[in-house]
Amino acid sequence: MTSGQVDPAVRDHPPGKTFFERYFELLDGSDPHSSLDLVAEDLEFSIQWAADGSRKSSQFVGGRDELRGFIDAGDTGGWAHYVLHSGVSGGVEFALGETRWDSGERIGTFLAVAELDESGRMRRYMVARSPVLAFPSGQ
Repeated sequence: MTSGQVDPAVRDHPPGKTFFERYFELLDGSDPHSSLDLVAEDLEFSIQWAADGSRKSSQFVGGRDELRGFIDAGDTGGWAHYVLHSGVSGGVEFALGETRWDSGERIGTFLAVAELDESGRMRRYMVARSPVLAFPSGQ
């Protein structure tokens, strides 16, 4: 694929869905690794993750291989990501959302940002998650 071309896996998505809606739908689906179809080969990421209300948090960083490892290590059953608000500025997309149990109960709130490359794949990714603070969902 030449520079500037958009890969069909990235381009051919349901109308009206944001990048993060598509990404998290794949990540939460039956094949979480399919989310990597939306990730550039030269990805750089930082995931800031707080498990509880303490001051402790963990940071996971790396590239595409480390993101694959993070997916492998995750327990993805019984919950999913929900994008509540999103926006785009140039090639950068933002999403405020929640992780929720299948029952609908909120687990945590996340704020994600991604820089997309010229083909629409995630090149840089930063996300923070905390169970402490909730935002109105507008729903």
